[in-house]
Amino acid sequence: MTAATDLREQAAQHDRDTYNSRERCDTDGFRSQWASGLMAAEKRLQADIEEAGGRAVFPALFDTSGNLVAAKRVEGEWGYYWVLLATDDPNGRTRGWFGPSKAKDPRKARATDAAKGYYVGYVEAHAKAELAGGNATCLSAIAVRTDGGFSRDVIVVDDGQHDEYGEILGRWYAAHGGLL
Repeated sequence: MTAATDLREQAAQHDRDTYNSRERCDTDGFRSQWASGLMAAEKRLQADIEEAGGRAVFPALFDTSGNLVAAKRVEGEWGYYWVLLATDDPNGRTRGWFGPSKAKDPRKARATDAAKGYYVGYVEAHAKAELAGGNATCLSAIAVRTDGGFSRDVIVVDDGQHDEYGEILGRWYAAHGGLL
């Protein structure tokens, strides 16, 4: 049995536990039903990651020549931004910050980022499934990078350089500009 198959069976067991709890006690067991549902979602996501070779897709920063930039994406008070790293060590010194454009027009956002010397794209990086959220009402299963936020051991999916706004090329800007 593969790891993904085992994880999917564990998720199915959590789903059965949720169903059985509802049958036994209707909504009185809502906490255990809620927890079983979350555990099932986490196991299914981990199975998907396993089937993808242990990787998931994450945003990444590239220079205007299409080279991966040593940077990790973090969330701050005003949203997400990039910490520019002095070395490839995600826990090492920083050399600055980059805040991607928040323009609604994807062409303008891409041009603004390019004027600063960067494009946002996507990479496949090693990942694992975790439950995350601000509180119990917004807890969900998400993919989390296992490399601390940056590694050169990634597969480039989109380097952000393309002017086309299709499903693959330039998709960060297309998705964030509402074109996808």
